[in-house]
Amino acid sequence: MKQINLDQVQADLTRWETGDTVDEAALLSYAHWSRATGQRDELIRTLTLLATRRFRQTETVDPLLSRWVKELESLNALPPELRVSQLNGRLRRFRQSLHVEWPTLREADYASMKVQILTEYELKTTALLDQLDQLHDEIERAKSDLRDSEFKDQLERLFDVVIEAMQEVAALEDDTASLLGSMQGNYFSREAFGRFGERVTLVKGKIEAIAELLPEPKRETRSSGIEKLETMIGLTDVKARVKAWYRFLLFQREREKAGFSSKHQPSLHLVFTGNPGTGKTTLARLMAEIYFELGLLSRPDVIEADRSSLVGAFVGQTEEQVMNKVKEAEGGVLFIDEAYALKRQDASGSDYGQAAIDTLVAAMTSGEYAGKFVVILAGYPEEMRHFLLANPGLRSRFPESNHYELPNYSDEELVAIGEKVAEENNYVLTLEAKRALLAQIDRERVDATFGNARTVHNILLDAMFHKGSRFGAEAPLDEMALLTELDFEDTSTDEEALLSLDDLVGMDEAKRQLAEIEALITIQKRRRELGLKTAPVQLHASLVGNSGTGKTTFAHLYAQLLKRAGYLKRGHLKVVSRADLVSGYVGQTAQKTKAAIRDALGGVLLIDEAYSLSGGPNDYGKEAIDTLVDEMPKHGENLVVILAGYDAPMRRLIDSNPGLNSRIKRTIHFEDYSIEQLVQIANNYADKFGYTFEQEVEDALRERLGDMERPNARTALSLIDEAIARQSYRLVDKDGADRELNRILVVDINTKL
Repeated sequence: MKQINLDQVQADLTRWETGDTVDEAALLSYAHWSRATGQRDELIRTLTLLATRRFRQTETVDPLLSRWVKELESLNALPPELRVSQLNGRLRRFRQSLHVEWPTLREADYASMKVQILTEYELKTTALLDQLDQLHDEIERAKSDLRDSEFKDQLERLFDVVIEAMQEVAALEDDTASLLGSMQGNYFSREAFGRFGERVTLVKGKIEAIAELLPEPKRETRSSGIEKLETMIGLTDVKARVKAWYRFLLFQREREKAGFSSKHQPSLHLVFTGNPGTGKTTLARLMAEIYFELGLLSRPDVIEADRSSLVGAFVGQTEEQVMNKVKEAEGGVLFIDEAYALKRQDASGSDYGQAAIDTLVAAMTSGEYAGKFVVILAGYPEEMRHFLLANPGLRSRFPESNHYELPNYSDEELVAIGEKVAEENNYVLTLEAKRALLAQIDRERVDATFGNARTVHNILLDAMFHKGSRFGAEAPLDEMALLTELDFEDTSTDEEALLSLDDLVGMDEAKRQLAEIEALITIQKRRRELGLKTAPVQLHASLVGNSGTGKTTFAHLYAQLLKRAGYLKRGHLKVVSRADLVSGYVGQTAQKTKAAIRDALGGVLLIDEAYSLSGGPNDYGKEAIDTLVDEMPKHGENLVVILAGYDAPMRRLIDSNPGLNSRIKRTIHFEDYSIEQLVQIANNYADKFGYTFEQEVEDALRERLGDMERPNARTALSLIDEAIARQSYRLVDKDGADRELNRILVVDINTKL
């Protein structure tokens, strides 16, 4: 358990009791510590702050609050505010249980009917007396608990009325028995019958008097769309525009009520643009509620659609699918996410996206559904802009004033969203957990596909999973309500992280430059933390050398180092070649290159044999280089580019392009491995899989490698792979082979498969 000082606890509690804010995570820790150390007074103060704060926030008794209330009750320290809330909840239940439907008794009824009705009265009076007795005890306890509160007089009045009601119900029970006893055949005493009727009236009056003093049942209040909009985090400008639009629509409605006609009605159709998780779908649902509340729609429902549900595969199917969605959305909102996907730029004649757009425009402006539904289009800002420009008919139905761009959330807003998600699941984030959440958000935010609120929601769900998987059924109560930095730790394993600089054979210059880069990043980071000016860190590089000299392995290590130093968010390596970047059509090479860059964001993009991009005048490789040069500065520290290849062609490529020359200033040379280094590489590789070999095997390896022209690391690894295969074939049918399974012999090296 974390060391906590009693003086610190008392000081914090005093400050929070008199202030506006509290640290709920710290309070949970203090509660756990107070229980464990027997600090009763501090436990009461801590639980009181926790319980009253949660009650004021939620106005409901959730499972966690219920536990705190029970613990405070056991300590005889439940605060009046919570006691009143608890009492009101119980009194509401009594209000329901005291309601009794009394059957009507008539003199003209048959004897059997009279007996049946009076027997029912006996059962109901007994049950009612039991409920009144419980209510009497509840009020008596509350009078003691709240004797110094403002509710004292109200409880006294209720207590007196309950006693009077108990007396009348008991008398009714006696009158019912007397009336039954007075029956002779089909008749009973007129006097007893009259007294019974008067008593029933008195009982009904007393129960009504109790009901008037009991709290009304809670009614669910449905907040308006504008009120819900206000509860959303961030979106300041969007909120202001929506509220202005709302006031305008109110104004239009009042003008119509006053008899003023408007020849031109404003378009209700909307366009929401923004990156993923910025609230487009949520805002669409709120706009549907607002339109419904203003009487502009007959229902507040949102029907969601996308390309897959609108565009068909053959002639006529698209029109049918679009009209089915329009019919489904009648009276409400048709929300089309990623609307630009309806018409693709590279669409062929068999693509019916334009038919979907034409059918939708026609349904919005004419026919039986015109004016009976609202369309909201949503998607990325740039794609939506091009999409609307390419479709004049659609653009005219969505005026610029009805376009809303939802910005990305700030760090503070994303953390606030995380706190809200935690609160909705009865969790509290510690201060360290908020920092860990922010760090994880920063790692995820590498390109335009960052999911904003959606990403934060997923991070919180993962943290809750980690919390549960760590504790299982053994979690203490307070841990059930806390999310700590441990719950946000990245538990994924990176295979490349197992590789270290010391594992590499040779590569002396590469190791030296890698150590130099690490030192440079470390010192510049320290200068930034001290508020000093920092020098630019040139991280783009060219790796030159023959095949099999360790360039790709080095690139993996380089990405790993940059992630560890906090420079790169993901630290992955994206390896591409000419085929991954160059296409045979104008414009497609730029798209493929941008896609490769997007996949590499937050890590390292390694272009192997990069010189192959410098073809002739009609070669599209130049387009790939130009796109790369243009994109590199746009992504800043979010992208590191490495070009790899043979020395001379790489020099010609970089010297031929001023853009590349200015951006890639570091060149790392990789010398060919010596025979001894290749033997060491082979030995390390075999050891990785649990294989060993003697000196004579090393000699055989040296001989095989020496007979080859320009052997490299790949050659050495291939020799070990072949030896393992040969050894397996040699031992498969041999008796006692288990003793030799881990040994490679000379015969396994020298015998070719």
